[in-house]
Amino acid sequence: MSNGFLDSDKIEEEPPKPAGGEVISILSNDATPPQEDLFVLSSRPPETMAETVRRSGLAYSAGIAFFASVVFMLIIGWGADLLLGSSPWGIVAGIVLGSIIGFVQFFRITSRIFKPQKGAPDPNPLFHGKDLEK
Repeated sequence: MSNGFLDSDKIEEEPPKPAGGEVISILSNDATPPQEDLFVLSSRPPETMAETVRRSGLAYSAGIAFFASVVFMLIIGWGADLLLGSSPWGIVAGIVLGSIIGFVQFFRITSRIFKPQKGAPDPNPLFHGKDLEK
């Protein structure tokens, strides 16, 4: 390709690229035929837009709740430092307490993400309660 690069206006054509789903081996010239069934279709209906919005809203609020609890307790700890004169310990206690409260809230909110909304159809679990009782 570099031979005669500046001397020639002739453009070399690249070999054709394989179509999607086709696997080419480096060691041989044989190409395997493309697979027809690349995806397994489920009998479960797709998630509705309302359910997607509900789940993403819960995930967003979980992050906001964690951040807000840490910042709120940090400000309360800073105020306690100003009133009591215990310079770094109020802020440290505020951050630690805010983190604990934030994690509790975070896990409470995120546990509701995969629970179905009341009145919604069952999400088709892998194991039914009846199967475990046998």
